[in-house]
Amino acid sequence: MTPMLMALVAAASLVVAVAGYHVMRSTGLESVAASLAGTDAVQEHRPALARVIDALGLGLLRFLLSLYGPRRRAALDARLARAGRPEGLTERSFLRRKAGFTVIGLVIGGLMALAGQPFLGFVVVVLCAGWMDVWLRSVVGRRRRDIARRLPDFLDVLAVTVSAGLALQPALERVSATDDSALGQEIRRTLNDLRYGISRRAALTGLRERNDVPSLSAFVTAMLQAEELGTPLAQALMEIAEEIRRESAQVARQTAAKAGPKVSLVVTMTIVPGAMLLIISAMVLANLPKFRGVLG
Repeated sequence: MTPMLMALVAAASLVVAVAGYHVMRSTGLESVAASLAGTDAVQEHRPALARVIDALGLGLLRFLLSLYGPRRRAALDARLARAGRPEGLTERSFLRRKAGFTVIGLVIGGLMALAGQPFLGFVVVVLCAGWMDVWLRSVVGRRRRDIARRLPDFLDVLAVTVSAGLALQPALERVSATDDSALGQEIRRTLNDLRYGISRRAALTGLRERNDVPSLSAFVTAMLQAEELGTPLAQALMEIAEEIRRESAQVARQTAAKAGPKVSLVVTMTIVPGAMLLIISAMVLANLPKFRGVLG
């Protein structure tokens, strides 16, 4: 059995053992106790693998909490908010899952080091320890792109709704009611803030701060300025949508311009060497009898 296979089998055995121990010790009331104690929010729909990883990370959670400190934990909570709280993760449950991946990496890395592959073991530990941060960064980026892509169409529909005679808040409620995208979720959260008595300026500012999306920030800024200056809301919304589309088109052109050199580099590094090898091989095979005569 190869060292890699031995490490994977050992890691799988450890995960199964921890999961079985967790099930045997469970009373079925842990989630209720946690919710009553005011700790982490209950995550009802976690996959079985996620529950196992969270159980593995429980031992390292306190160490990670002290390692991060209040400032880094606040920054992590802001990143989770920008990601839309995927899987209902809080900063505490995120660090617990990160600790679980770190434990798995340490086990596999240690076994690989014992099997004579310390460098590969170190790589596995680094990858497992940093996996949650990479995953969160990808979720934030995907959510930002989705909001930026949907915002112009959302503003067009909102402008038509406002032109029909509805005020801003009822118009936002009607347009976002059937929108299950990240943008619709953020608009509904802003509307909830308004229902709880938060001022419109504070609610819109919170929307801008939760989402690091330039086009959404421009929308909020224009909305606040229109409210202060008394600009017609429908006209302002249509102008904002048009400006966002122009900026998106400009970004797309810049991205396409940057992609040209990258494509040329890939072609140069892959196709050209293969073509040269094919030409040289054909020349050698065609002149093989002459080479044999010269070499005797």
